Amino acid sequence: MVNWKCLTQEEAATRWDQNLLCFDDFTHSQTFSWGEYRRACGWRPYRWAAYDKGEKIVAMTQGLLRAYPGKTGVIWVAGGPVGNIEACGKTLMRAMMETTGMKRLYCRINLARQHNAQDALTLQSNGWRRTGSPLLSGMSMLYNPLVDEAIRLADCTRNWRHNLRRSEKHGLSVHLWEKPDIDSVYAIYHSMQDYKNLSQQFSKNELETVFSFMGKHIVLYRCDDEHGEPVSLRGCAIFGSKAWDLFAATSANGRKTYASYGLFWKLMQHCHAAGVKYYDMSGIDPLHNPGVYDFKKGTGALPIEYLGEWEWASSKILNVGANWMIRRRKGRNI
Repeated sequence: MVNWKCLTQEEAATRWDQNLLCFDDFTHSQTFSWGEYRRACGWRPYRWAAYDKGEKIVAMTQGLLRAYPGKTGVIWVAGGPVGNIEACGKTLMRAMMETTGMKRLYCRINLARQHNAQDALTLQSNGWRRTGSPLLSGMSMLYNPLVDEAIRLADCTRNWRHNLRRSEKHGLSVHLWEKPDIDSVYAIYHSMQDYKNLSQQFSKNELETVFSFMGKHIVLYRCDDEHGEPVSLRGCAIFGSKAWDLFAATSANGRKTYASYGLFWKLMQHCHAAGVKYYDMSGIDPLHNPGVYDFKKGTGALPIEYLGEWEWASSKILNVGANWMIRRRKGRNI
C-alpha cells in the first residue's frame, strides 16, 4: 500500500526533478519546467508522489487539469506516470479527486515505457482501460547518439547517407542557435506548413512560452542557405542522459537542399558530446505521416511501442463525453 501526496508548488520547485530523474522511465513532459510551460498555456499542473511505508518515493505523476462547469475536470498525464505501475491504482485516482476538488473527473495517462503484457495486465487490474480514441500512435523511434559516429553512419540506410552527402554540396551552414529569434523560428514552421498543407504546429505565443520555461534544457540547431537565410531547424530537450525531439521544421527551399539531414547529424554530434544515450524521436505514424517515418527510420533508429494511452473516469457517462470531446478536438488542446 502506498500513500499518494500532492506536492505544493514550493516543494515541487525544489524537489520534483531531483526525484523524477531517479526513475528509468522519466520523460521531459513529466518535469517541473514542462508543467510550468503547460500552466502558461492554460492548464493547471498537479504533481503527486507515491510514498511507501518507509517514506520512499516509488512512483510520480504530473497531471494537467482542465476544469469545466459543475466541478467537472479532465486530467492529461503526458509521459507518465513513472515508477512502480502497481502503485498507480485506486489510491492515485482518489488522490486526484480529493486534491483537485472535482466531483466528476476523467483522467488519461500516456505511459512512455516499453509495452509488455504484464504491465498492461497490472493497469487493467488497477482500474485503467485502453482508450478508444488515442491522441498519439503509441510508437516512436529510439536513437543512441553515444555510439561512435562511424558506426552510426553505417547504421543509416543507403538512401539516408546519400541525402546527407547531398546536403554537403549546397553551401549550407549548420550552427547552434543559442538565442533563437521567435519570428524566424515561426517563419520556418509557417513555410513548412504551407507547402505540406499542415495545420499550425506552434503559435508564436507557444514558441515564446516553451523557450521561456524550458530554455535551459533546449538545444536548438539552425541551418542557413548559402545566402545566410535560415531554411531548417531542429531542437531537443535534454535531461540527464536522455533527450526528446521538440522542434523540427524545414522550409520549401531547405527541402530542396536536403538541409534536414545535415541538421540532424549536427544535433546528434552535440548530443554525443553531451553524453546522451537515449534520444526519443517523439513519435512516428507510418500510416498517416510516412515521410517523417522514413526519415527517422533511415537514421538507423530502432522502433519502440510504448504502453501508451489508458483512461479512467468517475462515471461511464463522463467517459463517453470526454472521448467524444477529445475526438472532436484531436490535434488541439483538450
